[in-house]
Amino acid sequence: MTPASRNPSVRLLQWLLLSLVVLSSACSRQPPRYTGELDRATPWDPALVQALGETPVQNDGRVQPLATLAAFTLYAVHGRRDVQFVAADGQGGDRVVKLSPTEWVLDLWSYPRQSAHYPMFRIENVRVLEQLGFSHDGQTPNFEFLTYAQVMDKVDTLQRLARDYQKKPERLRDAVEGQIVLLWRQLLAYHNLHKNFEELQHDVVVEGEALRSLFDGHERVDLAEILNKAAAFNDFVSKAGADAEAKSRGNLAQLRSFLEAVVRTDGGPGFLPPTKGTDDRSLEWLTVSQVTGKALAGKADPAHVAMIGKLRAAMMGADLDAKAKGWREYHEAVTAVSRDRADASRVATEAYYYRANWHFHGMMTFLAAFLVAVVCWAFPKSRLLWWGSMLMSIGGLGMLIADSWVRCLVTGHPPITRLYDTFIFIGGVSTLTLVIAEFVVPRRIALALAPLLGCLLVFFGRLFEVIDGQDTMKPLQAVLLSNFWLAVHVPTINIGYAAGLAGGIVAMVWILMRALRIDVPDSTLMKSMVRMAYGVVCFSLATSVVGTILGGVWANDSWGRFWGWDPKENGALLICLAQIALLHARMTGMVRDAGFMLVTAATGMIVLFSWFHVNLLQVGLHAYGFSPALNNAVWTGYCVHAGIVGIGLFDVLLRPNPVAANAGERGLAAALPQS
Repeated sequence: MTPASRNPSVRLLQWLLLSLVVLSSACSRQPPRYTGELDRATPWDPALVQALGETPVQNDGRVQPLATLAAFTLYAVHGRRDVQFVAADGQGGDRVVKLSPTEWVLDLWSYPRQSAHYPMFRIENVRVLEQLGFSHDGQTPNFEFLTYAQVMDKVDTLQRLARDYQKKPERLRDAVEGQIVLLWRQLLAYHNLHKNFEELQHDVVVEGEALRSLFDGHERVDLAEILNKAAAFNDFVSKAGADAEAKSRGNLAQLRSFLEAVVRTDGGPGFLPPTKGTDDRSLEWLTVSQVTGKALAGKADPAHVAMIGKLRAAMMGADLDAKAKGWREYHEAVTAVSRDRADASRVATEAYYYRANWHFHGMMTFLAAFLVAVVCWAFPKSRLLWWGSMLMSIGGLGMLIADSWVRCLVTGHPPITRLYDTFIFIGGVSTLTLVIAEFVVPRRIALALAPLLGCLLVFFGRLFEVIDGQDTMKPLQAVLLSNFWLAVHVPTINIGYAAGLAGGIVAMVWILMRALRIDVPDSTLMKSMVRMAYGVVCFSLATSVVGTILGGVWANDSWGRFWGWDPKENGALLICLAQIALLHARMTGMVRDAGFMLVTAATGMIVLFSWFHVNLLQVGLHAYGFSPALNNAVWTGYCVHAGIVGIGLFDVLLRPNPVAANAGERGLAAALPQS
C-alpha cells in the first residue's frame, strides 16, 4: 500500500470518480425517432419564439406568459422540459431535433399534422401497450414512446380502461393501471391545448348564390371570415326567418351548426385580452368560442375579431413565413391592448424569471464549486482552490436568492407558497449552513458538501416541477393569503428541514468514510466532522422547535386551534423529539461518535417524512395529492438513507475498533514491498 493510497483525500477522489463513471453510464440514453415527414424543416425564428413566449394569456385564474402555459402543459404531457427526437436530415443522415415548449406549441397549432407524430407519451411498461392493442418487440432501456396519432387510434380502448381503473383508489392501482390513467390524463391535457384553435384550422363550404355573395363570392369560408361578416350574416339569418325557401338557398343550416359547435367548445385559456378596464384584474380574457358567441349575439369587439383573423393566418399560412407573420401580428395586437393593464408588469417579470433561469445557473455554479472542492482535496494546502470553491458556492447561493426574490415579485407572496418553493429555499439554506460550517471548521469536507447538497436539491426541485406538471405560481387558497404568522412559520420550519438535511449528509459521508476505510474515527478530520454535525443538529433543533410553535400560533389564528395532530404537525414534532433525544444521548455519553452519526443520518429520514412525504398521504390539511412517481422518489430517499445507515451499523458490528484494525493494516503495509 503506497502512502498516497492511505491519504483520505486520494481515497475520496478514487471513490468519487468511480461513482461518476457508474452514474454517467446509467443516465445515458438515445432520443426516440420521428418516423413521419417534417412539414416544417426550417426552425422557427428565435426572436419570434421569445416574443410569442412573452405574450400574455389567462389560464387558471391568472394572467401569465404563453411560454409558461406551454411549458407546464408539456411537463404534464411529456414529462420533460423539451421535445427531443431523431429525424432524417434530408441528406441520408440523422439529426437530433430539440424543441422548446414554445416551439412545440407553435407546431401544435400551426403544424398539427407534423406535431401529431412527435414521440410524446412515454410508456414504461410493455403491458400497457398490450392492453391498448399495440404490437411491440419487448421493453427497451429507453422506454417506448407513443405519438398523439397513435393514441387517438386507440382512444376508445384507452377511455374504457381509464374509466375502469379510475374507480380504484390511486394507492390500490398497480403499475399498469396507474400508467393507463396517467396516459388518459396526458391525452386530455394535450387535446385541451390543441383544440383551443382547432376551429380555425377548418373551412366550411358555402352553397347558394345568396350566401356566397354575403362572403364576397367565396365558395369556402373559415371562422375568421364568418366573424368579420357577423353583422351581415345575422341580418341574413333574421330575414330568412321561418321562410323554408330562403333557408334552402344554400347551406345556412350547416353554417349555423358549425358556429354553434364552436360556441359549445369547452373553455380553456383566454388568448384574447379585455380591451377596456386596464386597472381591473377581474376582467376575463376571452376564448375564440366566447367571441364567436358574442358575434352571433351582435356584441363582438372588432379588436377581438381582428385578432382571430391573425390567428387564422398563423394557423393556415401557406408557408413558414406566412405563419410567422400571423403570429407576429397577433403578438403585436395583444401587446398593444394589454401593455397598459395592471398585471402587465407581472407578466413581463415572470417572462424574465423563466428566461433568466437563475436557479438553473445556481445549480451549475454549485456543480462547478463542488468540482473545484474535489480538486482541493488533492491539493490541501492551496488557499486559491479553497477560496475559489467557496466564492462559487456563495455565488450560487446568491443566484438562488435572486430566483426567490423574482418569484416573490411575481406572486406577491413570501418565498415559500408551494411545495416546489421548498426545494429552492432548503437548497439555499442548507448550502449556507454548510458554508458557515466550513468557515468554522475548515476541513474541506463541508466545502464540497455545501455546493453538492445545493446542486442536488435544486436538481430535485426541477425534477419535481416537471413530474408534478402544475403551475407553481397559480393563485393560492384564501387561508394562505396575507397572514403574518404563516409567512414567519413556513420559512422558519423549512430552515429546520434544511439544517437537518445538512447534518444528515455530513453524517452519511462520515459513515461511508469509516466503512470504506477512507479514514479512521479518531483522526482530526473525522472528529471535526462529528463536531460539525453536532453544531448543525443543534441549529436544526432550535429552528424546528421555533417553527413548530409558530405553526401552532398560525393554526390558532386561522382555525381557532393550536394543535390538531395533523400529519404535518406530527412530522415536525417527530423531528424535534428525535433531535432532542439524540443530543441528550450525546451529552450523557449514551452514544459516542459512531452512534451519534448513525442516528443523525437516520434522523434525515424523519426530516424527509415531515418535509415531503406527509403531503402525499392524502390525509390532513397539508395533503397535496398522491403521485406514484413522487411516492417512489420519497421511498428511494428512504432506501438511500437506510442503506447508508445499515452499512455503517454493519461496519460498527464487524469492526468495533477501527483504530486497531487500521494500525494492523499499516503494519502489514510496512512489511510489504512499496511500489
